[in-house]
Amino acid sequence: RQGLIRVEQRSVLECYERALECTRAMHTAAKKGDWDALVQHEKERAVLVERLGCEDADPAGDVGSRSRKRELISAMLQLDQHIQLLTQDWMHELREVLGSISAEQRLNRTYGP
Repeated sequence: RQGLIRVEQRSVLECYERALECTRAMHTAAKKGDWDALVQHEKERAVLVERLGCEDADPAGDVGSRSRKRELISAMLQLDQHIQLLTQDWMHELREVLGSISAEQRLNRTYGP
């Protein structure tokens, strides 16, 4: 039984590691402005997080891996904050572009092309 628990915990830790890899890839994509890649990596991470919700039923139970999980989650949260800042800038630029297009369309409707 003890060996099975270790194998399960290693599998869970590997899943956390892969989630961090996805988060790093999301961060890289956001820095490059590659929004399609960002969304794809975000979907991959969502699958891993959902899997963790099922497989890591007692995340605080294993004292040995708790510290590593904390490190991985902390790293993901820090990257998420950076990603949020990068996407906020992009969203602001997108709003400005869409606002300009909307204003131009109103002018064209009002005064003609």
